[in-house]
Amino acid sequence: MNVTRPTRLHRSVLSVPANRDKMVLKAFTLPVDMIMLDLEDSVPVDRKEASRAQVVQALRHADWGDRVRAFRINAMDTPFAYRDLIEVVEAAGDQLDVIVVPKVENPAEIQAIDYLLKQIEMRQGFSRPIGLEASIETALGMVHVDRIAFSCARLEALVFGVADYGASLTMPNKGISGHGDAEQFYPGHRWHFPLSRLAMAAKAADLAAIDAPYGNYQDQQGLEQSCLLSAALGFDGKWAIHPNQLEPINRLYSPSAEDAERARRVVEAYDRAVREGAGSLAIDGKMVDAASIRIARVIAAQWQAIQQRNAP
Repeated sequence: MNVTRPTRLHRSVLSVPANRDKMVLKAFTLPVDMIMLDLEDSVPVDRKEASRAQVVQALRHADWGDRVRAFRINAMDTPFAYRDLIEVVEAAGDQLDVIVVPKVENPAEIQAIDYLLKQIEMRQGFSRPIGLEASIETALGMVHVDRIAFSCARLEALVFGVADYGASLTMPNKGISGHGDAEQFYPGHRWHFPLSRLAMAAKAADLAAIDAPYGNYQDQQGLEQSCLLSAALGFDGKWAIHPNQLEPINRLYSPSAEDAERARRVVEAYDRAVREGAGSLAIDGKMVDAASIRIARVIAAQWQAIQQRNAP
């Protein structure tokens, strides 16, 4: 799929209940790359209808700065999803970057949303398309993850939903939250396969891969270990459920200054070799292949985006 997608920082994604005004206001003061106003699991059923107006209010009037502006609809097998889309997007779609779709099990769900958004965008005269992120949270969703990844051009990321995924496999849960804590009873890393599987599908389709939140927000060591594991598998970021999780998440999904400098040297050397018509490239006595150049470009672009975020 040859699609040019927006470059967005996805290191940290803060999920905020849309019906909790104080939590929403606080989110805009935090060092987070993406704020996701949630209409799904964190909002009681009797508050879902009214919470849409709160999403619209935040999109239209809050100071988002350069954060990614997102909200999460309810699942497509509920009576809420289509109204989430129509009411929020018609009223504030021109202020929206991304819609997160939970519990995706079939590419048809993403394609149905794509068709609806195209109609709303045309009718409202929006100048740019709204992106989508698909959350894979069930065994069936993981079986279909390849097809979901290539389902439509506006898809930007795949997200791993660990708690519901574990429940769909009837996996025992020793932690309170079910979000990756209290895993010591298993002799290894029991989420390695689904994480690797999702990352492979995402990268094949040129999408970002986003890890699930870590449930115990008081366990910094456990959070950092969780970040390191998924980052090592190619994940670009992680959801957060508490402000205290943002600093380690941002740090561990960012390239180091040393990595960024190495990437800069590789990119500059490659561009110079192309201009000079050189047939091969070596740096510090080591050959540089095409894969290394692709990785260097990704790291250099991410470092530049981070520096722009951190600029006063």
